[in-house]
Amino acid sequence: MRKLLFLFFAMPFAMLSPTSCRMAPSTNLGDTVEAKYFEPVDSTTHDTAHSKKQNLSVRDSLGIYVIGPASTAATVQLLSYPSCRDTVVYKKERRIKVTGNADYDHIVRAKFRVSKAGDTLVTHLEEMKDLPAIKDKSMEERGIKE
Repeated sequence: MRKLLFLFFAMPFAMLSPTSCRMAPSTNLGDTVEAKYFEPVDSTTHDTAHSKKQNLSVRDSLGIYVIGPASTAATVQLLSYPSCRDTVVYKKERRIKVTGNADYDHIVRAKFRVSKAGDTLVTHLEEMKDLPAIKDKSMEERGIKE
């Protein structure tokens, strides 16, 4: 009898407790924003403003390079002159001819040859003494704007 009495009082309490239905529609929108509050960034104005800030292309001399610090006994690193923006690493030929000084930061004229395997090899480096050294030129004189 006690069990029935307990069940009689527990049943209304269970009915009044909050429960949810699995089939009820959900209205949780999460992180979405209404269209009247959302104004996307105009990407066309951003691109044009960014392109105006970029430097114009610098005209480099053809065939004239600066010897870079990554040069080794087997390879030579050539930096474009006068901007030093572009870097190219070439393999040296077995016997390379050097006229003048071809040490780091020296301005040279390079001559190349294509091997049978298709690799481009440096065959001759000639120092250009009449051109000003890169380390003596400022960034603006090289054509680089900061």
